[in-house]
Amino acid sequence: ARDTATVRYFVDDLDAAVAFYRDALGFHVELRPAPTFAMLYRGDLRLLLTVPGEPHVLPDGTLPEPGGHNRISLLVDDLATRVADLRRAGATVRGEITAGISVDTVLLQDPAGNPVELIAPRAGYHERASGDAQPTRPDGPSTPNEEEPQ
Repeated sequence: ARDTATVRYFVDDLDAAVAFYRDALGFHVELRPAPTFAMLYRGDLRLLLTVPGEPHVLPDGTLPEPGGHNRISLLVDDLATRVADLRRAGATVRGEITAGISVDTVLLQDPAGNPVELIAPRAGYHERASGDAQPTRPDGPSTPNEEEPQ
């Protein structure tokens, strides 16, 4: 079994959400077994899109809604070109590209209002190597027997 990160987004229009993630962001549709659920992949990220209903009702009777501030971040090569293409395609882009410490970033909004962050690496960007289970420190990799400072 591979290590796969899974994110669930609640959406109000499954067709629009699937089209957005597939056509605008390059996800592959893996499953679409019901009119209220779809499973998509982009690399090792599994995205579950769900129209909220009875199985999702919280104990207080609240039904989850799309939107909020949690988001997925997707790495792209040429952020400016990607944003221009998405705007031409009618995607909702929240603001302009922002320069961060190690990435440039911009927020999109999917058709249900869920935020999606696009990031492009800058000098100093770090990502754990594939299959690297041990955290690394600036002075080198830690070893399993090394105690962390208190």
